[in-house]
Amino acid sequence: MKTITTSQKLICGIALLGTTLLISCGTNRKVKVAELPKAKTIEILAVNDMHAAIDNFPRLAFMADSLRNIYPNLLLISGGDNQTGNPANDQYPEKGIPIIELMNAVKFDMSAVGNHEFDSRLVGFANITHKAKFDFLSANIDLPKTPDFRIKPYVIIKSPNGLRTAFVSFLDINDNGIPDTHPDNAKGFGFKDPFQIAKEYLFLKDSCDVFVMVNHLGFENDVKLANQLPANSVDVMIGGHSHTKVEKDQIHNGIMITQAERKLKYATLIKLRVGPEGKVGREMQLLTVGKKGNSRADIQTMVDAYNNNPALTETIAIAEDDFSNYEEIGFLMTDAIRFASGTDLAFINPGGVRISTLAKGPVRTKDVYEMDPFGNEIVLFNLTGHEMRNLFLSAFLLDDHLPIYPSGMTMRYMLNPDGKLKDVELLTTDGKPFDMDKTYSVVMNDYMASVYKYNQNDPGQGLFRPSAETTIEYLKGLKTIPSYRGVTRVEMVK
Repeated sequence: MKTITTSQKLICGIALLGTTLLISCGTNRKVKVAELPKAKTIEILAVNDMHAAIDNFPRLAFMADSLRNIYPNLLLISGGDNQTGNPANDQYPEKGIPIIELMNAVKFDMSAVGNHEFDSRLVGFANITHKAKFDFLSANIDLPKTPDFRIKPYVIIKSPNGLRTAFVSFLDINDNGIPDTHPDNAKGFGFKDPFQIAKEYLFLKDSCDVFVMVNHLGFENDVKLANQLPANSVDVMIGGHSHTKVEKDQIHNGIMITQAERKLKYATLIKLRVGPEGKVGREMQLLTVGKKGNSRADIQTMVDAYNNNPALTETIAIAEDDFSNYEEIGFLMTDAIRFASGTDLAFINPGGVRISTLAKGPVRTKDVYEMDPFGNEIVLFNLTGHEMRNLFLSAFLLDDHLPIYPSGMTMRYMLNPDGKLKDVELLTTDGKPFDMDKTYSVVMNDYMASVYKYNQNDPGQGLFRPSAETTIEYLKGLKTIPSYRGVTRVEMVK
């Protein structure tokens, strides 16, 4: 009989712990030992706030396909606001469908519901959810009884490697109790506080290997939510809404938060590794998408077809100078609706101006629809100076501390040292104080008319003229757009 010494026992013990194949001590017989559990991985390519940037889709498609060759379990996810911002999509006969068809072709797995998903109106939004071959998610909205919406609060995806990943989504709700959209677009929906509802879905952490929130709350609100939840209760928050460019790891209360700016300039590659003990390792990398680089030819063909719309490329005027910021473009837009309507004054909310630059030279129909993509109607009011002051004071908080753009007047916003608004002074174009008791004719878009709550007597009258089409007709008559370089109509004073 062969005797095993202490040193031999130690060698055999090391072999048992360190190898997957044991050579039996004292015999030549090989005995198989079960393999140790291995880590499992899942990868996510995340974008947000695409705003119908269809021209970048051929590049995104190539990147997604290339990454799928490397990471076979890759998921492609949107953080919401797929819609609004490109006339080829927004003015399409079936509004909003081009971006959905492209997302189908590139094989998105899911999308958060963003506030601009509502821009297609009730029936249009419902249609989009049925045309999409991916899931729409939002856990803090109650759906209308009709029409039928395909929106889920959460989904659980089981990867081929057996990994179970739960995804849930929460949508930002403004002070009026709805997302940032025209109130008519949200009729029939109910909305709940995302910060309260989020706690009800923490059970997903215990029922899956990985727990991801795909939120349309904005970066600061994602941080706020992360700090209100138990530490490490969520593995990743994929964000949207604030157009924040997150370039490196942002860990708050043990939760990773990402966001990739807007309009498919970037995408975030998120790598998750689940160890045998269940611990989740995380890393993220911001990738440049844009238009340059290799692209998918079939997706380019689709994009070219959507862009082939002569009505959008018609030159309607010539700009004498470059427009270099939102204010200059906002002043042009307010001038257009004021002169076209023949009123004393015109106002546009800062969120109603969607581009910040416009090159000198030919201005096309498409450019106006990019400035003003919402299809809002012009509404006429008769307001006193006191009522307008009430409007400006009320709007400041709702518009994230940004001023309204005026035509026919100037304004001075008086701020406290902490940035809160103390008062607004109304001035004529030559700097003289307004007659506050006088009544003025004012036009604004029906979003402002519906959302801003302030004391006024006139309920307003719709003019049945969309603001974008009114601007187009104004510019056609103007032919040459004068320079707005350096024009200032609003002063912010601390």
